[in-house]
Amino acid sequence: MCCLFCFLVVFSAGAWAAVPQWEDPELQQLASCLPNTVLQCRADSTSRKYLYAFKRWMDWAGSKEEVVPFPAKPMHIALYLQYLANTVKSKSATSVAVNALAWAHRMAGMESPTENSLVRTVVDALDRSLAQPKTRKEPVTAAMLEELVEKFGNPSATLSDVRSLAAFLLGFAAFLRFDEISQLKCCDIAIESSHLSVKLRSSKTDQYREGALVPVARTSTATCPVAMMERYIKLAQIDLSSELNLFRAIVKSKKGEYLRRDGGLSYTRFRELFLAMIKSIGLAPKEFGLHSLRSGGATAAANAGVPDRLFKRHGRWKSELAKDGYVKDLLSSRLLVSKSLGV
Repeated sequence: MCCLFCFLVVFSAGAWAAVPQWEDPELQQLASCLPNTVLQCRADSTSRKYLYAFKRWMDWAGSKEEVVPFPAKPMHIALYLQYLANTVKSKSATSVAVNALAWAHRMAGMESPTENSLVRTVVDALDRSLAQPKTRKEPVTAAMLEELVEKFGNPSATLSDVRSLAAFLLGFAAFLRFDEISQLKCCDIAIESSHLSVKLRSSKTDQYREGALVPVARTSTATCPVAMMERYIKLAQIDLSSELNLFRAIVKSKKGEYLRRDGGLSYTRFRELFLAMIKSIGLAPKEFGLHSLRSGGATAAANAGVPDRLFKRHGRWKSELAKDGYVKDLLSSRLLVSKSLGV
């Protein structure tokens, strides 16, 4: 079953069922625009995730003669969640399935059957039975970045290596997620004598796309994010007024390397580049991920005693719980608790 068919199912049921009967041209034109508006209730990445999960439900339900795919019935959803628990055995898969079904029904103007008491009970039970210990990736440290710059940032470094270093240092210093790095345009970077500013047009926690401006200081160290960004801009001949992606794939030719004009770096490719560099300095790649850059910057700032208000604003966190989840406290800091007990 294709994704287009899934959209047709949703936007022909519930509140949408009467649309084909309208004769007024203006109403028809407005109704044709409405699906795109409705889809913007979630971030693009979230909508894609929900669409895939909803398609998976439609495929499963369509293979069962006694199951109505849409609108779904609570008992059928409960059975589907049990199927996922038996096959995928993932708490994340069941959670996304429930959220995707709720998303689809609400877009159709219907009450979500996922709020049914049976479905909620099954969800709670699977949350307990499928729970796994969290294995957080290690944060990157300033010392690790120094090693990377020393190894890959020499004066004769390739465009590929300078691009990677510029992206890694910016991700660390501005507490950036991969999506934020990959969506940066050349014109989102402004460089001044004391710092550079990163314009984030939208992010995971910016539901209303208000945007944010993140300043990154110029330092006198080898790992200065501003200096490395300037080096990348010069080497790649980037026009900072351009709407092209800042970090793009590289084309290699007899004349050297240059940035591909269109598109950006995929998550898979960016992760490969990051883990390859991590491995080259003797670290275990499995202990790190792209989030290690954001958590590494956050950890360094927290352990350096950066005021909480500035720390939270720099990382665009909406809650204390979300912010604290990124920080790995120093052992010496944690020992202060028991040292203060007077025993």
